[in-house]
Amino acid sequence: MFRASASIHAHFAHHVRGHSGPCISLHGHTWKLEVVLEARELDKEGFVVDFDRVHAELLVPCFQLLDHSLALGEATWRETKELLVPLGVALVQSRLETLGHEGDAPDCVSGELAGARNERPGGIKLAVFPFTPTSERLAEWLHDTARARFADDRVRVACGRVFETLHPAETIAEFWPDR
Repeated sequence: MFRASASIHAHFAHHVRGHSGPCISLHGHTWKLEVVLEARELDKEGFVVDFDRVHAELLVPCFQLLDHSLALGEATWRETKELLVPLGVALVQSRLETLGHEGDAPDCVSGELAGARNERPGGIKLAVFPFTPTSERLAEWLHDTARARFADDRVRVACGRVFETLHPAETIAEFWPDR
């Protein structure tokens, strides 16, 4: 069995809806999103899946969706979007003091990425998911997104792995489908 994994780092914040502890507050991490692909046989070029393809079709869109965003679930977005507009306006307008203009809008994913999308209330970047974005749910989402792009008769997506914290100690959530 051949196994290949590819990953990307992104900096983003999230909110865990209804959390009994401190994750009820907006807070951020330096995340690592990793996908593990398997195949019993390599393709004609000698790959499980070419890393360039994994980056272009999965990891770069994930980065565009998430990097420097606030990740929220759909329910939280619906309840807070009107409140986030004036906050976003105030935050973006703070650039006037330092830049003399409001600057460029951040890169976002165009349309949807496996049910997730970017919103820009008042000019700030949000990533809205159909679920509360815990590490575990993000790992499953990453797995399912990779499976839709790469799984076939030869390639199997073994797992989606999300590193919520890298230093000083790693905290990791994984999703492995039942075999």
